[in-house]
Amino acid sequence: MLHRFPALAASALLVLLLASNCTAAGPFQDPARSIAEEISNLPLPPEGINKKEPQRLVAAGLALTLGAFGAHRLYLGTDAKVPIIYGLTFGGFGVLTLIDLGQILFTKDLHSFRNNNQVFMWGKGRTAELTPP
Repeated sequence: MLHRFPALAASALLVLLLASNCTAAGPFQDPARSIAEEISNLPLPPEGINKKEPQRLVAAGLALTLGAFGAHRLYLGTDAKVPIIYGLTFGGFGVLTLIDLGQILFTKDLHSFRNNNQVFMWGKGRTAELTPP
């Protein structure tokens, strides 16, 4: 489309060239300016920004891409038997992976899924006391 409007193409190129803040390369660089000065001039992040890794998004991404092998379960902290079972059954034939993905995306708190050694991570564990039959 820009080949039909050469003035538009020229103005777009001019805007790109003027908007770039590239420095000269080679012998035209200022030798007094070092990398340490460049780093010290970078702005610091505001204090209120949460520096925590977005665990829900990472776990969901791993469930989508490598869920059949239990990568999301390893990320959330489980022992090695769970990914082995996932790998042998290809994520419970895809069913376990889809249920895990739904649980990761739609539960309010992922705390119950961290360090969970059950194959069905959404299942409730056994109670401490069992009643006799």
